[in-house]
Order: sequence, then structure tokens, then C-alpha cells
Amino acid sequence: MPLFRMVAATAARRPEAVALRCGPRHVTYARLVEDADKLAAWLSSLGLAPGDRLAVLLPNSIELVAVILAACRAELVLVPLSQDAPPARQAEILAQTGARGLVAASGSAAAIPPEAREQLAATVCLDGPEPEALGYDALLAHAPTAPAPRSTVPDPVCLLVHTSGSTGRPKAVAHTQERLARRVDAFVQALNITAEDTTLAVFRADRPVVLVVQALAVLRQGGTVVLAEQPAPAAFWRLYGETRPGYCLVIPSYARALFADPAAARVDHSRLRFWLSGGDAPAPALYEAARRITGRPYCNLYGLTETGLVAVVTPDETDRPGCVGRPVGDVSMRLVDDAGRDVPEGSPGRLLVTSANMMVGYFNDTMGTHRAIGTGWYDTGDLMRRDAAGDYWFLGRCGDVIVRHAVQVAAALVADVLAGHPGVGEAVVVGAPDVAAGQVPVAFYRTSGPDPGAEALLRHIADRVDALSVPVACLAVAQWPVTPRGKTDRRKLTALAVEYLGRGNGDG
Repeated sequence: MPLFRMVAATAARRPEAVALRCGPRHVTYARLVEDADKLAAWLSSLGLAPGDRLAVLLPNSIELVAVILAACRAELVLVPLSQDAPPARQAEILAQTGARGLVAASGSAAAIPPEAREQLAATVCLDGPEPEALGYDALLAHAPTAPAPRSTVPDPVCLLVHTSGSTGRPKAVAHTQERLARRVDAFVQALNITAEDTTLAVFRADRPVVLVVQALAVLRQGGTVVLAEQPAPAAFWRLYGETRPGYCLVIPSYARALFADPAAARVDHSRLRFWLSGGDAPAPALYEAARRITGRPYCNLYGLTETGLVAVVTPDETDRPGCVGRPVGDVSMRLVDDAGRDVPEGSPGRLLVTSANMMVGYFNDTMGTHRAIGTGWYDTGDLMRRDAAGDYWFLGRCGDVIVRHAVQVAAALVADVLAGHPGVGEAVVVGAPDVAAGQVPVAFYRTSGPDPGAEALLRHIADRVDALSVPVACLAVAQWPVTPRGKTDRRKLTALAVEYLGRGNGDG
């Protein structure tokens, strides 16, 4: 139970310090550890044994973090459920993982189909029990007669998190406690997290990146984690002004809305050290907005569900859009060509990653695990280049490379050129099918002021890239399409490009 011990060690040093805040409520380190210990013993008394899966469907809350630590203390395997998933998908995940317990907010448990709930050994509801469920408050009031049992497994699996499915059917990725703990230490060291830090977490704490770089990193050092549920921009800035965090994690789609809100320029940024960006490649306009409005750097981090945190740009480095920084901890990165050979410095290549702290594998999928990490290296499918200083630069997904008349067009590089126009706030380039050329690039952009117009933007691009890289169309979008996870929805943009070009009859 390394993760529970990590927080318990902090509680021993700083028992009365505030560990978590959520709305008007807060909890000290001593109380958090005590509650997690009680929860662990109570869950064990219900028949949940080390290795059993415990599904969780809770909002960002003190209770969510307490349940995470309790699961680690009892050596249960946490299975986060998405609040946006339909009932059939919830039931599928419960069946796929063989979950034996569920902790949910009152009302959320009803979204789980009855036949799926019948297979659970225990269901716990927050804010009042539902039929055939136990109340969370009763769980806390329970006086355990014995501590949660321990297994003989040296590094137990503690988390099953499902991939987004963007590269195939979603898989359940297994992470262990020791590996997560080492990722936390690597991040703490790379970003110099201290007990003086407060972090404002607006995405659920059971998301791996939030768990590692916000919740556990700050709890490891003795600072305070402020929990919220992705508030609207005005509400975010009110909470930000009240808590004055040292750093926040904001994905680009959310950051755009935050920095566009007038309240961003009116709050006190004096305690902020840096912004963290993850989940998608931020446009240059976000770096500029962060500096102009808050006076602090916008630091990009890079990682995947299977690998955890891979690289990060540290706050002392200057803003460099597209840069993901250098490897953290024991991570090693390689760039290879289609034949698997290492590429020269400065050349684009497919990124391979290895680390002792990656996933242990895909749950109940031996062959899938072997294909993914059997060589010791995980193929990210991302295209990058490495500069002379050792920094890595994201160029896009390998599948995003557009092959036009047998010539490769790097969509991300063209998008960066377009985003460099003073009238463009953000840009994305996708490939659309074409009868003559195979594929053609189509650009989408969001303005940062008056619309320069497609012709001016195409001339801007043509002056800076080779002829085959110039898009056949440049289309303005008022509302940037994003996936449920907040990433740019490239599939939707591709569909819009195909529709605009008349189903693939563009000018190749």
C-alpha cells in the first residue's frame, strides 16, 4: 500500500495541515488518513479482498480522494467510471473488469443497470443510501474490529483505467501502486513541488494525470489540493482568486475559455508558479495568453494512458509551442522510422517509450499486452523530432501525416504556420481523401480578431511551406469541435472537410 503510506507519512509530519478543500469543506491530513483507514477496513469487512475491483462513480470531492486512498490501503483495484457513459457502457465495464464493489454518488448508482448491480457484493452511496445500497456516512461511522488485510503481492495493481478508444476498442490499462508512486516522485522533482503549493484540480482526481501530477504530488509534499468540477470560467476565476493556487492543470479546450473570460485579468496571480497543459497540443495563442494575462508560463506535458507521464516542459524554460520537453524520471524515448531504425537528430520519427513505471499491461489481455510492450518499448504512434538540446517536439499522430501525390505533408507543421498569422488564434490541418492525389490537406482555423479571410491565410502559408503542403481550403470555425475528453475532434473536422470538398473531389 505505498500510496496510502505516502500520504500517511505526510500526515505524521503535518497532521493539522489542510490536505483537501472542496467548496466550503476541508479536511486535515490526520482526518483524511483516519477516514481512509476506516473505509479500507469497512470495505474489507463487506467481503472485498485484496485484488478485488472497486468501481467508483463520484464527482470531484473529498470523498473521492478518501476512497482512492482506502482502496490503496485495502489493496483493492480502483475502476473509475465515466459520468458521461451510457448505462450499457457502465455495465460493460463492470462485467469486463469483474468489479465486486461500487461507490457512487446518490442518483448516479441508478444509472447502473439493475442486472449489473446485482452482481456486486457491495454498493455504497454518497449523500444517502439508495435501495439495496449502504450509506457512505454509515461506513465512516463504522468502528472496524480489524485492519484491512494485506496480500503477499509486492506491488499490487491499484488502478484500471480505460483508454479513450481513439486507436481502437477501449482497453483497461493496469497500473500498480509502486509504479504510480515513482511517477509522483519524478514529477515532484521535475517541477519542484513543495508543501507551500496549492493546486486547483478541476478534473476528477481518479483520472491518472490528475491523480499523479495534482492530487498525489501535492499530498506527497504536504500542500493543499482544491477540488472542483470544471466550473464555468467566471466561477473558476472566483475560486482561483479565493485559493490562489501555485499551479493548475488545464487542457487546451478549457484553457481557451478561461483566458477569454474578462475575469482572468482581474484576479491575483501572485502565487501562481505555472500552468500545466495536458491531453492535447496547445496552440501558440494559449502560450501568449497565459503570459499576457497571468504573467506565468504555460508548461506542456506529454504522456499516455499506457505510459503515464513521459515528458514535461519545466517552468524555467521559455514558452515554445509544440515542445513537450525532456523525459522525466527513468523514462527513455526513441524516435524511429518505418523500419524501426533510429532517426538522426532533427528528423521526424515515431516515438517509442520505455520505463520501469509504465503500465503492467492490459487487463485480461495477454496477447494485447505482449504486442504493446513485449519488446520493452511502447509505440506511441506519435510523430516527434528531437533538437540539439535534447528537447522533443510534437508533430502530430503518425496517422495524421497526409500523403499527397506520394509526398508526406506534416499536418501539425502546416497548422503551426497558419497559427502564426496574427489574426489566427488556433489552427488544425486534416487530410481529406482525393481521387487524384490520394489525400489533400484542409485547414481549419479560429480567429483571434477580425477574420483575415481564406485567401490571405492561404497566401501566408504558401510563402512559408512547399507547394504540396499548402491546403486546398482554409475554413473558419466558430465553435472548435472537441471530444468528450476535451481533445480536438479531428474525426469531426475530417468529416467537415470531406463534406466541403464534395466527398473527396478536391483539387489535388
